Amino acid sequence: MRLVLSDKTKRVIKGQQEIHFASFSSFHLIKLTVRAKDLKQLEPGNSDDEDLTFTLDGRKFPKLNTKNNVSNSPAAFSGGSLHGLAKTVYLLSFLRGREHNLVLITDQPSSTATFESLDIFTLSLSETLSLDNIQQAEDGDRRPWLTFALVDLPLKNFLVRLSLEKRFVDSDDVKVIIDGRTALNHRNTWRKLWYFVAASLGGSFQANSFTTNLPPNLHYLELFADRMPTLKGVVFNFGISPAEPLTIPTVDNPKWADDLYIDSEVMLLARVIYGEAGGESSEEKVAVGWTVRNRVEDGLNRWGRTYHDVLLAEYQYDSLWNKNTYDKVRNPASSNDPKELDAWKESYNVALIIVQGEVADPTAGANHFYSATIGRPNWADEQKKTIEFGITRFYKL
Repeated sequence: MRLVLSDKTKRVIKGQQEIHFASFSSFHLIKLTVRAKDLKQLEPGNSDDEDLTFTLDGRKFPKLNTKNNVSNSPAAFSGGSLHGLAKTVYLLSFLRGREHNLVLITDQPSSTATFESLDIFTLSLSETLSLDNIQQAEDGDRRPWLTFALVDLPLKNFLVRLSLEKRFVDSDDVKVIIDGRTALNHRNTWRKLWYFVAASLGGSFQANSFTTNLPPNLHYLELFADRMPTLKGVVFNFGISPAEPLTIPTVDNPKWADDLYIDSEVMLLARVIYGEAGGESSEEKVAVGWTVRNRVEDGLNRWGRTYHDVLLAEYQYDSLWNKNTYDKVRNPASSNDPKELDAWKESYNVALIIVQGEVADPTAGANHFYSATIGRPNWADEQKKTIEFGITRFYKL
């Protein structure tokens, strides 16, 4: 997973607030935490509990088997059930294109709710997805705690791992609800609606796998908490690798789809490495690729937080737009020259190991480079040169 946006600024939402973010066509995991109060906790003069819903790129997330009932959805935040505590929604969905818009909406213009945090990640889905060390519930009684919303995805089964504490009075418990149906606890007839019960099972670590066999659709998996259980991890088994609803370019079929934001990070980086250093050594390709990664990881965020931000910035990587390389980088496999095909595949493999962190940085942190075949740019301060590979000079600015 790669972080696209992180917002930890706690604030009160009133009416509507839009959060814009730029990414690329990919599966996204959105983690949203909101706190909502009930009527008794609000100032005099309020007529209703706090409630908040949201839309993503215009899409609503209603209660199942309804079209517009979003206020009672597992993806909503209701003060009547939260009583001032925080709830987190994890939403997993494929988003297409560059620009995205998350809109937070309270139930009426005069209503409010408290925004706690937001994290947005891109990820590639395989047959399973594992999320670890998620969070501990705030101390409270029998209320919604976590919702996992799977958008247009299948689900064969999922595994829940929890840590619960047994106390003399009121131990930790967790209820599991799958698409509106509560998983029953047949081990404890007194607490059959609470699947994980610390008092009866001795507390500490507990885990269970739930078979679902759900077809591709919108699905909600809910965890309710009593007291302070900790979710140590959850593993989703989709049964298959979920298909991305686009023709995504691959190393063997890299022809672009009229939008470079549809490229994966590896594919886009591979195009630039191929355009900038396709005919050079593998060492030079690695070095060129690492200058991009160093920009992505720059602590001052001078170039962008993602490979797409960095590589598609205006006037940065000439190989993407130069008329001499324009067609070459947009369809590398079109060449009939075996050397060109080998250069493309090597560029892709280099991009892959750079993004995955499987090769060390040979440039000592360089974030600029140029070829000695052209005149030295005015930014190329020789005091900041880190290394040379072949005809390429590298600089850390």
